[in-house]
Amino acid sequence: MESLSGLPFLQPDKQDHIAAAEIRNACRRRGVQIGTIDALLIQLSQRYDLTLLTTDKDFHAAAQHVDVRLWTMG
Repeated sequence: MESLSGLPFLQPDKQDHIAAAEIRNACRRRGVQIGTIDALLIQLSQRYDLTLLTTDKDFHAAAQHVDVRLWTMG
């Protein structure tokens, strides 16, 4: 993991977990199931104004209902 040592470490706090639950619930109300960790990653990307690099289709489904910037490969 030495190659990742230059990247910042983001540690979620209690408020991030609460906001992630709200993201997950907002998606669920619209018929989109996302995992707890996915919702937390979306929350952290919102909090730190980041673009989320992903190949996971769940993030694309969530992006239809919550504010998240996605960068996809291919």
